[in-house]
Amino acid sequence: MAASGAVSTGANDSRGRSAGSANARIEAAALMARSLTTIRSLRLAKGLPIDRTLDPNETGIVGEEFTPLTTSLGDVEAKRTAANPAFAAVVAGYFERAGLEPGDVVAIGGSGSFPAFVLASLCAARALELQPILIYSVGASMYGANIPGFTFINMLERLRSDNLLPYSIAAVAPGGEHDSGRGVLFDEEGTTLVDEARRSGLPLVEGATLADRIQRRLRIYEAAAAGRPVRCFVNVGGATANYGDTAASLDLPAGLLLRLPLVPSLPARGLVFEFAARGVPVVHLLFVKGLVRANGLPFDPVPFPPLAEAGQNP
Repeated sequence: MAASGAVSTGANDSRGRSAGSANARIEAAALMARSLTTIRSLRLAKGLPIDRTLDPNETGIVGEEFTPLTTSLGDVEAKRTAANPAFAAVVAGYFERAGLEPGDVVAIGGSGSFPAFVLASLCAARALELQPILIYSVGASMYGANIPGFTFINMLERLRSDNLLPYSIAAVAPGGEHDSGRGVLFDEEGTTLVDEARRSGLPLVEGATLADRIQRRLRIYEAAAAGRPVRCFVNVGGATANYGDTAASLDLPAGLLLRLPLVPSLPARGLVFEFAARGVPVVHLLFVKGLVRANGLPFDPVPFPPLAEAGQNP
């Protein structure tokens, strides 16, 4: 596939590159569709039925309303919309517009609130032959990956064993209030998220303060990149360490952000701003209605549109 910044030598070359990009986007969407089939099978194998009133497309990736891992309110229509495989094509398009090339490193800060967006990012990375590094926060809003024993950690393990996605998680964090594990709706002790993260056996992001945990994440990304530069940062959801704890966080538009007009200097500004301050493009996946409007996708569709349409997204 031609690099995004390649110079066109004529109409045929331009059409060829456009076709290549469309094929990569369709490939990403198809991979996400296959991955959802595996996730659905895993859920059923665990004895976790799918409620078709919550998940009419039977993706298996839509969680429950209130569970021990639920940190905040959430909109089920948004979670269902995020499970559209076309979002993998959207993210692939963002990566191409950011100028990423095969082998480039992409840092992903994933929240349990939108496991489908984490999946979309990994499928896009796979289709474009990028190298993703994922740090996952267990805490999830309503209808996210909020079922104990069936978080995105478990989903990715199955996807890897089924040879769909070859990736592992670099580290996990509890999430919740200031990334501390607190703030769960029905957990006054603030231990449930930490316990779930520890059960994974993966490296745990720790630190005395939110600023410490943000810096710890940066070190994990840098170590996993092994000297290669991070070419893009993907924020999925509103995990505080990724999204930040500043007024500027609330003003971040959804989608691809090649540059930000305002980068706060506060120590708890979050990884979105840490990477933006370094000139690294950011993909911000949170406000679902804005994302579907910007990319010509339907909101809460049943069934999902045909995969062939995914390559047509901008």
